[in-house]
Amino acid sequence: MMDTDILEMLDDIGRSAVARLNPAVTIPGDTAQVRRDKVLNIIRGTILPRRLEFTAANGVCLAIEVNSSRVTDVFRVHAGIAPDFETESREDLAAKLAGLVSDIASATAPLELVSLQPDTALEADDVGITFSEIEVACEGIELTAEPVISIVANAESAEDEVTAEPLLDGLASRFFEGADRFAQGRVLAQAKDGAELRAEGTCGQAQPLHPDQELLSQFARDLSGWSADASNLDLPQLIVMRPSGGKGAGLAILRDNEQFAMAVHQARKLGAVVNLWATLTRPDE
Repeated sequence: MMDTDILEMLDDIGRSAVARLNPAVTIPGDTAQVRRDKVLNIIRGTILPRRLEFTAANGVCLAIEVNSSRVTDVFRVHAGIAPDFETESREDLAAKLAGLVSDIASATAPLELVSLQPDTALEADDVGITFSEIEVACEGIELTAEPVISIVANAESAEDEVTAEPLLDGLASRFFEGADRFAQGRVLAQAKDGAELRAEGTCGQAQPLHPDQELLSQFARDLSGWSADASNLDLPQLIVMRPSGGKGAGLAILRDNEQFAMAVHQARKLGAVVNLWATLTRPDE
């Protein structure tokens, strides 16, 4: 970034700075194109590590980690699985990020932004995808003239037509499958007695983190006891355990009426865990 660009950016910040009590900032723009330009400028102007959460009027949300005008992680997307910064190429990541930025800009206005402290310290190798790479990729995505409007009434009617139970069937199993993208090890077991159904990765047979049947059975009893003690907690539940300091291995557990799934993952992959949970429990899934 050139010195003149920095001075111009600081001047814009000074002119637009106003006192406010609400942490959410409304991003102006009557068209998707204008809002996309604003989102790109916000990424460009974010120098210190921040978690930026963009939320549209219809609930569509995009949460990203930005540092030095670079997107270093994606915590939440409206649909699908968040991009994997460790396995995907820069070109693919730039294209996916451009799509996410375009989607949030095309959602129902107004668009709001909340800027938060990152959950964990930025790793030294988190170089991220630059603002320029995302901007170039956005040039190939044509936006609609009018913002996309979500028909909330239809969504609510569809939800009313089904009971809550079908949404829970196989949820733990689907979490087990979906965690393959970020988990180092996975286990799927019966909720009633902890009987092992599947185990993969570092939790697989003869692997260092494979739990024995006695441990799984005890864990199933503990979960059942927890449910009995806290009857106001409904299923399904996502339980997340993270190491002190936010570095090292974390453990995510999803339990439904029939099964529970456990995934061992890097602590910095918490965003991928939460995004998978949000995707699986979304009413239209």
